[in-house]
Amino acid sequence: MRESRNPFRLRASESIEMDALFVKLFGPGVLELLKGATPLEGLHFLRSAPGGGKTTLLRMFTPGPLLHLHAQRTQEDFRDLWKGMKELGSLDDNGPTLLGISLSCEHTYATLADMEADLATQRRLFFALLDSRVVLAGLRAALTLARREFPRDLGLIRLLEAAGVTPPPGISLPCDGNELFRWARESEEFICRAVDSFDGLAECPIRGSDTLTSLSWFRASSIQVDSQPVAQRLLVMLDDVHKLAPKQREDLRAALTSSRTSTGVWLAERLQSLSADELLTEGAIAGRDYQRVIRLEKFWQEYPRRFEQFVFNIADLRARQTPGRDMQDFRSCLETTLDDVEWNSTFERGKNVVRARVLARSGGRDLFKQWIEDREKLTGTPRQLALAWRTLEILIERELRRSQAAFDFSLDADELAEKDDNNLQTAAELFLAKEFNVPFYFGPSVLAKLASANIEQFLTVAGDQFEDLIANRLLKPGELLAISPGRQQEIISKASRAWWQQIPARVPQGQEVYRLLSAIAEFAHGYTHQPTAPNDPGVNGVAITMADRDRLMNSEYHRLHPSHARLAKLLAAALAHNLLHAQHDYKCKGKLFMVLNLNRLLCVEHLLPLEYGKFKEKTLDELAGWLERRPTQKQFAVV
Repeated sequence: MRESRNPFRLRASESIEMDALFVKLFGPGVLELLKGATPLEGLHFLRSAPGGGKTTLLRMFTPGPLLHLHAQRTQEDFRDLWKGMKELGSLDDNGPTLLGISLSCEHTYATLADMEADLATQRRLFFALLDSRVVLAGLRAALTLARREFPRDLGLIRLLEAAGVTPPPGISLPCDGNELFRWARESEEFICRAVDSFDGLAECPIRGSDTLTSLSWFRASSIQVDSQPVAQRLLVMLDDVHKLAPKQREDLRAALTSSRTSTGVWLAERLQSLSADELLTEGAIAGRDYQRVIRLEKFWQEYPRRFEQFVFNIADLRARQTPGRDMQDFRSCLETTLDDVEWNSTFERGKNVVRARVLARSGGRDLFKQWIEDREKLTGTPRQLALAWRTLEILIERELRRSQAAFDFSLDADELAEKDDNNLQTAAELFLAKEFNVPFYFGPSVLAKLASANIEQFLTVAGDQFEDLIANRLLKPGELLAISPGRQQEIISKASRAWWQQIPARVPQGQEVYRLLSAIAEFAHGYTHQPTAPNDPGVNGVAITMADRDRLMNSEYHRLHPSHARLAKLLAAALAHNLLHAQHDYKCKGKLFMVLNLNRLLCVEHLLPLEYGKFKEKTLDELAGWLERRPTQKQFAVV
């Protein structure tokens, strides 16, 4: 197997051809998504923005990866994955117990909606085509799981008759795999020929059904290979459901929610298939008719530590695939401190500049005498001292802007220590980074945050950094090199600019989405970098009241306020592509808000903090107005 120069460039699971390499690179932490439910039973929706990891997760439950994992179960590198997959019930010590059928909805289906036929006929042909392809994929998967060859060994498959189940016309149970294959292939060919033909349905004998019938008669308990049950469970995984026509997606969801089959079904789709209303809420809520909606980014946003551990596990697995294999821990390749010779002179200069400003701003008043004395006594590295004086400058600016600052009593050192918290220090670091051009975005934790809970986004930036390590290794062979904070920031900044530049091309109404997000970023930058550092460490988004959110979901309100209707569509597009992160029902000052934070990678270009939770409220008129004119100084100024 040919080694990849940079394994971080292997993005989607379909680009990793060998099951052995796929399993080796699969991060077991993603199985956390499936805990707390019965994922192999009932109906589950898997939703994410592009690059969220849906296709990769589905592939892990197909026969090839399961067989390889079982064969390698005693190896140290595979133990966590083996344990997780075993706990989910997909295999045991004897081998895979699950027949996983993965099928993409990308091809042909949507074109059925363009045929000159009534909706009922289109629906029946859609389900007939889907039934035939589920069976074709199932036959291939069954032979793979039984370590047989497709299509040579189709005769070894036998589908038994199940009580109370009626197969479709053309099938008589029990039957062998050749008969099933012939029926499914003919059904598929008839329908596809009708789609491509000028005569349409004139010569198509397929009449289909109003539901997905294969789930009732093509079931795990009825499928045998060599007279032995092929698996204990059957899982049908339909990928790319967002590529179906809207009516097909609606019909499929309705049919599956009303089905009482014991077969597990996963529908994997991008968020772009959801309506604006669904995106402005938290998506569909799981109910009694189906088991669960799994929002991949939303899950990781709720468990950031797990996400960091997960993505660096993936990074380590990939780093170990490079030629030479002398790298075991990608995290250790990212330097995490500025307390070194390279930056000492910069921080020393910064401390002196800020100290001089503080002394001039305080004007020798007794009010700040103890605070300044406290800073003069401090010892530490140049970075620590520069940071201490910059936090003091922010606090003095705040005090001078208070009305009670006219009373010239002395503020004591204990009060200074109380005010000087982590958020204020982060704001001071941001200000120092802007003024003295020192790195702010570096280190493993920052890299994980910049992914904004999206696997592909992490691999993009991590891959850029890994490329730098490869280049350095070629220049200095034999050395174990690390990436300096300054170089990390250069790479991250370039990735951020590229992310912004891609928005117009990869997002519906991309130019307008870009304009809206740019306005939010400009506002956040202006608000964050005020001398008093309000809402420290700053903001990287805005918020609207939940009442305004509800207005954006009201069609009658849209008719009366077309600019707000436009805003609703743009917000939905940004949410669908993980460019905004929404937090609902956030309580603040007696009101409920929907907080809209920028994707963290977008924050870098505008030198914004990465923490979520701080925001500035905006009206719908203000946000809609930003589509025509940029935020002004007056709009982000603290009153």
